[in-house]
Amino acid sequence: MTTERIRIATEDDIEAFHTLLYKSFQSIRDLGIDWPSANASRELVLENITNYSAYVLEVDGKLVSTITIRFPWESETPVSKYPFVWWFGTDPEYASKGYGNQLLTYIEETLLRDTLKVPALTLGTSARKHPWLLEMYQRKGYEIYFEHESPDGDLGAMLRKVLIPEKFNAALLSIPKF
Repeated sequence: MTTERIRIATEDDIEAFHTLLYKSFQSIRDLGIDWPSANASRELVLENITNYSAYVLEVDGKLVSTITIRFPWESETPVSKYPFVWWFGTDPEYASKGYGNQLLTYIEETLLRDTLKVPALTLGTSARKHPWLLEMYQRKGYEIYFEHESPDGDLGAMLRKVLIPEKFNAALLSIPKF
């Protein structure tokens, strides 16, 4: 029987977390997309685990998917006044098994909407260089609220997903400073 568990990453996870990121972001590197997560050092992984809410999904004790939440108060220049999710990746060996979707749904619904009562969340993605990421997020209810040309030739898209419509305030979305 398969055992699945979602939890906060700890410093004990640095090696496994680093390996997971490296494997899950190989396609991003192959496409020439320059994201911090795609080339994260062990030191950057430690910083991510220490400073933000880095969640992992384990299957039989192996890290197979991860996503990190940055809350607005964790930065002097937050992306918006809503949480920002990043470093979302799934080990390609576990692709198409629903683990990434399971983790993202847990973060969106169980943690942010139902537990913390967060009205919306934001994320950034490739709108030009990556062949399917933008469409995947749009199928999951995300909407573009800002686009910008990236130095690497990509079109960056900032997306939002409204979790609690009656509490959502679009004025709390910010245009990131690049």
